[in-house]
Amino acid sequence: MFSERLKASRKEVGLTQVELAKTLKVSSGTVGMWETGKREPKFEVMGHLSKRLNKSVDYLLGLSENASPQAADKTHLKESSRLQARAEVIYSCDDYDLVLIKKT
Repeated sequence: MFSERLKASRKEVGLTQVELAKTLKVSSGTVGMWETGKREPKFEVMGHLSKRLNKSVDYLLGLSENASPQAADKTHLKESSRLQARAEVIYSCDDYDLVLIKKT
């Protein structure tokens, strides 16, 4: 899924593999490997791909049909604000356990 969406998104913005590779500071062979599914980009590169191709990371990875990075970000912000308004969350960690205490 990623390889197909990457290739289609690259073509949609009118970039060649060489041009995309230069902006990401990787080789054109690396981009070619991504597009054929032989390799996957490092985590750090995904944000740069998202910005350069104007697609959400979730869309590129096949986790969402929503290609717009702005809409995805707004959804997360709304959800985060809603949760913060409902409760104050305190995390407490010891050597092995993570405890979640919710105050309403």
